[in-house]
Amino acid sequence: MATAQPHAASENASTRPAEPESTQHGTTPVIRTPDQRVRVFVSSTLQELAQERAAAREAISQLRLAPILFELGARAHPPKELYRAYLAQSDVFVGIYWERYGWVAPGMDVSGLEDEYRLAGDKPKLIYVKAPAPEREPGLKTLLSRIRDEDGVSYKPFSSVDELRGLVVDDLALLLTERFAVTERVAVTQGNGPVSPEASERRRDNLPVQRSRLINRTAEVASARDLLRRKDVGLLTLTGPGGTGKTRLALHVAHNLREVFADGVVFAPLASLTDPNLVASKIAESLGIRDAEGRPVVDSLVAFLRPKHLLLVLDNFEQVIAAAPLLTQLLEQCPQLTILVTSRSPLRLRGERELPVPPLTLPDPSNLPAVVQLSKYAAVELFIARAREVKPDFIVTNETAPAIAEICYRLDGLPLAIELAAARTKLLSPPALLARLDRRLPLLTSGARDMPARQQTLRNAIAWSFDLLDEPEKRLFRSLAVFVGGFTLEAAAEVCGAAQDSEFDVLDGIASLVDKNLLRPREGAAGQPRFAMLETIREYANERLAESGETETQQQAHAHYFCAFVEEAELSWTGAARETWLERREVEHDNLRATLAWSKANAIAIEARMTGALAWFWYLRGHVVEGRAWLDDALARTDPSARTVTRAKVLTGAGLLAWAQGDYVTAKPQLEEAIAIYRERGEKRWTAAAQMNLAILTFMQGNLAAARSTYEEALALAREVGDNASAAFALRGLGDTYAQAGDLDTAHRMFTESLSMFRTVGDAWGISVALGSLAMVALAQGDAATARALNEESLPLLRQTGNTWSFALVQVNLGLATLLLGDLPLARKHFLESLAAWQEMGNQTGAVMSLAGLAGLAAAVGQAERAGRLLGAVGALFPADGVLLNGTDRAAFDRQVAATRALLDEGAFARGWDAGQGMTLEQAIAFGQADTPA
Repeated sequence: MATAQPHAASENASTRPAEPESTQHGTTPVIRTPDQRVRVFVSSTLQELAQERAAAREAISQLRLAPILFELGARAHPPKELYRAYLAQSDVFVGIYWERYGWVAPGMDVSGLEDEYRLAGDKPKLIYVKAPAPEREPGLKTLLSRIRDEDGVSYKPFSSVDELRGLVVDDLALLLTERFAVTERVAVTQGNGPVSPEASERRRDNLPVQRSRLINRTAEVASARDLLRRKDVGLLTLTGPGGTGKTRLALHVAHNLREVFADGVVFAPLASLTDPNLVASKIAESLGIRDAEGRPVVDSLVAFLRPKHLLLVLDNFEQVIAAAPLLTQLLEQCPQLTILVTSRSPLRLRGERELPVPPLTLPDPSNLPAVVQLSKYAAVELFIARAREVKPDFIVTNETAPAIAEICYRLDGLPLAIELAAARTKLLSPPALLARLDRRLPLLTSGARDMPARQQTLRNAIAWSFDLLDEPEKRLFRSLAVFVGGFTLEAAAEVCGAAQDSEFDVLDGIASLVDKNLLRPREGAAGQPRFAMLETIREYANERLAESGETETQQQAHAHYFCAFVEEAELSWTGAARETWLERREVEHDNLRATLAWSKANAIAIEARMTGALAWFWYLRGHVVEGRAWLDDALARTDPSARTVTRAKVLTGAGLLAWAQGDYVTAKPQLEEAIAIYRERGEKRWTAAAQMNLAILTFMQGNLAAARSTYEEALALAREVGDNASAAFALRGLGDTYAQAGDLDTAHRMFTESLSMFRTVGDAWGISVALGSLAMVALAQGDAATARALNEESLPLLRQTGNTWSFALVQVNLGLATLLLGDLPLARKHFLESLAAWQEMGNQTGAVMSLAGLAGLAAAVGQAERAGRLLGAVGALFPADGVLLNGTDRAAFDRQVAATRALLDEGAFARGWDAGQGMTLEQAIAFGQADTPA
């Protein structure tokens, strides 16, 4: 603002106008600038918007315009006369406002800020209002209310300096483009302007004015611009599904290249056409070429375009794609012609360059950045910008940020979907809007009336692409809706092939749908090709599937395919193939969930078969809580008197995951019943697998004799059926029983033999487990350095397998080793990582073990009360008749407590112990995770 409180001028000489020649006796001062560039007057308060003023100056200078930022400084001239003089000879008015209304000078009824706005008169006005503004002064509120009601004023909110800088650049560029176009048209009409009628006739330009800012397409704009400037590129096609903003991007690029093409840029919208034979006539119409009787339109086009250096923009080519050869003919005969096309599929012409237009960048709703950083994601930036168009005071807060991120994520980053959703913020808050997104398509309606019909709702945009498919492609498209999270070619052929005619090739159909941007290629497990629909497109496909009456048939085919898939994978739960199958099941996890949900309601036999086959996957990949819920449901819904292998597998899985959560009371009878059924059915391999689970459980309960006997029986059965991987696991378990009994030499020998067998069969998880066991022996022998080295060798293998349980245990052991080696910060890191992993699995016994490690860390730095509180909590939560997962039993724990108490302040330790004895597990975890000096 020109009349804010005085301070030294800070503008560079190059951006400040020269002094007026006279300001006395009422004469109008003449301000002389070093050049005759367009002058942009910036009005704002000085101190509160200093950074914003600097950003505006940079933006104006970037466009080679002259920024006029009046600073009062120490001058003898009347301030009012000064800023009025500067303003009078400026060309554009930019107002930046936040909370302050500004100073009202003596003899004035308004502040200098408002006076500047009044004096701008009919000059083009760009107004930017910073939000949030919780302390906005009443005078400014009144002024802004009046500005919003005025016609012809660009009024936009902003929240950051970077956002303001981008708005000013874009808006000024657009403003000058519009003004230049108007001046040129007037000059041509009057015949006395700077542009001659001949020049105007030569230069064609019918690009629609784009009044909204293009959000964060910097990379795509740069790529398209660079390609279109190259002489060896005649045809560039922007491809992408409906709603990605291909047209908007093409127009932005075309505007940027106006000065590159001597004969102009011409826009030919083809959305209204369905007959490819009319494309030539539509192009001719856009070029202003009149039909010549007896002469083919194509000949007229060639004759007109041959001498022209011109950019031709053809929008929505997908529904007239049969006319693509026309473009080849034009390019071959018109050497200076360049064509920019938007289409949902490439044209497949020689020399065509394709530039896919992807959805906008998205934040991860589960790992959000700070609110101020959220708008760096293009999808969120677009949502905010469009929301402010319907609700100018819209702001992002800590409360609404997660909902906005989730909305953008659920809408796949599709610009059209986001714009339609943002329009709803006039009535719905982001959380309320998110709650209604379970069904996207009915919600995303009411686009601007002047948009094409296909873009007024998201359903129309997708239907536009669907209607262009032939019947076999439509059938395939809707059938693929049963897949959740994507599919392989094999899966598509199996699930959808039966619904197709015998001569229809599913692979060719998928390739066609990829071309039309209704499917997106992805990389699957082990580099296997994979394909997926955006969820918004999949919802539409599901609607079409339901209309066809084919939903039940396709869901059955989907369920049978994935049931067979997991049963095949189950046979590879040990050995070298395990990791490949684990990864394949992880990639298909959403499909597996969908199949289980369907079978729960429709086919209990499939649910039981699948849950039993998936138990080890859920355990090894850390999906313990989810997997146990599925297994318990299947178990509750199967006949308890059934003595089938299927029921035994469900029992085995339920027992395994109950044990993984530390629920030994539930797990033991489930495993015992499973073993009994396997024996009845003569299933030696599955008997051995279930016995090893039972042996681990009895070991954890402190019953070494029973655990050793069960392991020995499992080892014998595994060797009998030639299952070396299972035999290696049994040997490792036997080693645990000897280690717990104090026979470290025998334990070391068994662990070493187990490791050798695992290496022979190439079992990465088994290798990591055996290394961890050898590390425990080293730790028990006081060799912390060897223990750490063995555990560190194990960690990469565990990360490769994704087994959360083993990963957490190794982190505990690494914490103990690094604690003994004196690296306290690293020890704390290991303990906290293990604690988080146990929490994820819902394993109380593991969490207690990690808390005991943190207690040792507190004791090492003399924090008596903290150590006492953690140990008190561990003591209260310790398994009643068992051991911790690293073999520590109650007697060993009591010895640790006594030794720790003896080293610390007795009173402080006792106070902590008493407090810890009354803590819940959740309270103890929160206390253990709290920051404290180490």
